[in-house]
Amino acid sequence: SDIEWDSFKLSNYNEYKSYLRYFGVMKLTYWDLRGLAEPIRYMLRHSDIEWEELRIPYDEEGFGTWMKLKTQPGLICANMPYIEDGGKKITQSVAIYRHVGRKTGLMPQDPDEVALCEMMEQELIDLRMRLSITCYDLYTVMRPEDPKSEKGCHDFEYLKGVFKKRLSERLAIIDPLFAKGTLTSGFDKLTYADFMAFEFLDQFRKFAPECYNGFDNINKFSAEFAKLKGVKEWREGDVFKAGEYINGPMAVWHGKY
Repeated sequence: SDIEWDSFKLSNYNEYKSYLRYFGVMKLTYWDLRGLAEPIRYMLRHSDIEWEELRIPYDEEGFGTWMKLKTQPGLICANMPYIEDGGKKITQSVAIYRHVGRKTGLMPQDPDEVALCEMMEQELIDLRMRLSITCYDLYTVMRPEDPKSEKGCHDFEYLKGVFKKRLSERLAIIDPLFAKGTLTSGFDKLTYADFMAFEFLDQFRKFAPECYNGFDNINKFSAEFAKLKGVKEWREGDVFKAGEYINGPMAVWHGKY
């Protein structure tokens, strides 16, 4: 007999399984690198949510794949990463961090804690964008269809110095916020912003490890966070140990080690 769920009639078990797969499994699509998507992956690895991902190679073939994907119906403000959840597609990194945070119980409820997490989220995104500006030569061809600049010049060493100065200044502000262990409390009360902090602070550390000297709260937070369920297993796995790109392989500094 037919199975009826929310007025959705399913004529057989195979169709029912397809329905559950479509509405029950969250899917993440992003380039095959850490970039902006790794906080999402860590939240999902730590959770009990069933999920899958499509990693697109950061090469000409991968760009062709993305050109096809970005025209699909329902992909508002087409960009990567994006997730598919409950029949909806969600784009823009911060929107996804918050959405996954709500789905996995990582969204704070106290208004003061919400404000603190949102401030940290924006601080981390600001630093991450500064790292991208430092590491990607925006004057050369980033995509096959983009023309190369005839006037611009990317001064990596200069920009690296500017970023390191900014990072040191901001770490001095961020470090006291982790005096409790995590951003809002101890490790028994994680938030989505903690997952953002763990990943992005790790990316910055790879780029400028000397900037972390003396920031004991951040260093302790990172060490303890790496022991969490899902996080520990991933970082002890072959893919992580082999080294992953933080930025795309064409970046002046891509972070693969």
